[in-house]
Amino acid sequence: MIKKVNLKCASYKELATLETDKKINLIYGLNGSGKSTFSEYLRKIGYADEKFANCSIETDNMKNKSELSLDEKILVYNQKWVKEAFYENPTLKGIFSLSKGNSDAKKKIDLANQEKEKLEKLTTEKEKDKEKSRLSFENKKLKVVDSIWKIKTDYTGGERATGQFFERLKSSKEALFKHVLGISKSTTPLLKTIEDIKEELQVILDKNATKIENLSNVQIYNLTEDEIILLKKEIIGSKNSTFSTLLDNLQNSDWVNSGLKYVEKQTEPAHCPFCQQKIDKQHLLDELKSCFDKTYEQDKLKLQHIYDNYKRQIDSISIDDSFEQNNLLKDLSSKYESAFEKLKSSLNRNLDIIKEKISTPSKPITLNPVITELNSLNEVIKSANDKINDFNAKIDQKDLTIKELEKLFWENIRLQYDVIITNYQAEKSLFDKEQKDFDSEISRIKIEIDKQDNIITDQSKLVSNNIDEAVISINNRLIELGIDSFKIEKYDEDKAEYKLIRFEESEDNIFESLSEGEKMIISFLYFIEECRGKDDSKTTDKKKIVVIDDPISSLSHIYVFNIGTLIKSEFFGSSKFYEQIFVLTHNLYFFYELAKSPYRDIKRLKEEEQEKEYKKEFNLFKIIKSTSGSSITTMKYSEIQNDYQMYWSVVNDKNSKPALIANCMRNIIDYFFGFIDNNALSEVFQKKEFKDNINCQAFYRYINRESHSDNVNIYDMKEFDYDSFQEAFREVFILAGYEKHYTKMSKIRIND
Repeated sequence: MIKKVNLKCASYKELATLETDKKINLIYGLNGSGKSTFSEYLRKIGYADEKFANCSIETDNMKNKSELSLDEKILVYNQKWVKEAFYENPTLKGIFSLSKGNSDAKKKIDLANQEKEKLEKLTTEKEKDKEKSRLSFENKKLKVVDSIWKIKTDYTGGERATGQFFERLKSSKEALFKHVLGISKSTTPLLKTIEDIKEELQVILDKNATKIENLSNVQIYNLTEDEIILLKKEIIGSKNSTFSTLLDNLQNSDWVNSGLKYVEKQTEPAHCPFCQQKIDKQHLLDELKSCFDKTYEQDKLKLQHIYDNYKRQIDSISIDDSFEQNNLLKDLSSKYESAFEKLKSSLNRNLDIIKEKISTPSKPITLNPVITELNSLNEVIKSANDKINDFNAKIDQKDLTIKELEKLFWENIRLQYDVIITNYQAEKSLFDKEQKDFDSEISRIKIEIDKQDNIITDQSKLVSNNIDEAVISINNRLIELGIDSFKIEKYDEDKAEYKLIRFEESEDNIFESLSEGEKMIISFLYFIEECRGKDDSKTTDKKKIVVIDDPISSLSHIYVFNIGTLIKSEFFGSSKFYEQIFVLTHNLYFFYELAKSPYRDIKRLKEEEQEKEYKKEFNLFKIIKSTSGSSITTMKYSEIQNDYQMYWSVVNDKNSKPALIANCMRNIIDYFFGFIDNNALSEVFQKKEFKDNINCQAFYRYINRESHSDNVNIYDMKEFDYDSFQEAFREVFILAGYEKHYTKMSKIRIND
């Protein structure tokens, strides 16, 4: 079935489209509006005609929407077809149909055709379901593609270093989508985040980037064995002093030793620093000093030396600024500072312990171990050096490093979009299975269709195909129409041809001797039989799209009614022969007759409800030609006017073609004065007011032409002046006394 007809040729200067979803399509257009171009294009589909290069159709063919299905064909009735079938050949091509015999075989053929039609409908439904499934999946996929496209927005543009990872991916959503979809999901934790990668790229891509020197480990020198023993030793005074027994009893030589400085500072008379009694200063000093011999003093000096060395070692350990200043090591900065502070704190606590030993030499001490804190700090430094070594290696192999970072970048992206991709892959699996099931089912149905075709072919061999039935049908219809002056008869059995003959005459080709009406009747009856039959006895029937272009242009009103009835009974019903019908006409009466709704009480309904009823049956269209070319518009049933009104609507539209306006003026005058009084028109032309009006002369010459149907005869005039013709046209009605009628009709417009 044709869904759209797109025309851009001849009078269709701009693209004009007829879009339909109905079997029956009625198209109205005045002569010269573009109806013949429409029908001729459809007749020429399948032929390489350069004239229609910019025209196209769209169908419901699931495989190729711009072509008909193999089981469809278009049959067109127009003047070109009539010329080829009748004028150019003395004989007519035979139309084949099954003979009336072999009823059993015919029944089987009919049943096979019915079953085939059901199967074809089922195929169409399955193909539509398949397409619906595809569109649904494509919509879901589009959302996923748009989501992934955000990656490009986030990581490219400006000075983003990651932009180099998008080579050939920046300009295509589909390319980026396929790239991300093709990345395998990492099964192990990734070594770097995208932020790590961006920072590393920034350093590597820096033109001033140079290799970094390794950091030194922190070293702490341990105390010697003698120093450790000294710290543990109880350092006390001499045993040979008068006060030695007292010192032993006091168990506090450190207290006595500290009192010495107070005695030394005093002047005479001196007082004991312990009991505040007057003393002999020199004697007391001598006795006290004798308590603390040379060994004691030496040990104290060693303690001070231990303290000074330990402090120097602590002072030599300073925090390394590299962790704060180098971007590569910033992530270790806090860990390094924490480990450094812990080590420094432990060392300072030991220094305080040594200081306390100096103050109280008699008290044994042991320093706290700092190996744990030292190892922790050096472990951080080792991690930093690993990074530095890794970085230096990357500087040496820059291209390889960037490739590794690119791989890590996309692995990060894949994880980041894992939920979206996983869901899409699940949807894709379901979709693929669904499509496969549809294909399988469609293939199965097509096998069944082939079986029915085989039945039709086999059974057709059992019945005789003949051309007699078409002869009988055409001749019977001629008689029904009251035409008995000629008939059609079989001419050559072997060649399967017909011939037109007059009764009791034997002319070779009588078609040209027929009247225009008779030519139209016989050609149209022959066309109907062609639509019913087949081109030859071997081909199988196809779905038929029928196009009928103005079959009543030369017929009297009696035949117009008959042809309209014939078209409705033959093509508009539920006949299985025809898939779609297009009828084009310039005659509004005929258009109206074809468009009548079978719903008896249609006029009792409101206008909107009427339109709904009409829409159930058919689509109405209108072809309009203006200075900008022909165009196709939809039409409501309520817009249908009679011929007389339509002629006025053309005359009142200044943009209509000059030939069309002039011919419509002449047809209006013929209609009106033929109905009122032909003498009134003659009297108008003889009146002085008309004859002496220079603007009426060109109009008068045109009105009095013999032919009232030839649109081109206006073009032998030098110039068509709309205003002059309109003035003369108006003058005819005024002089005849029908000005009110003119005023009323001059308000009608083409879209009223």
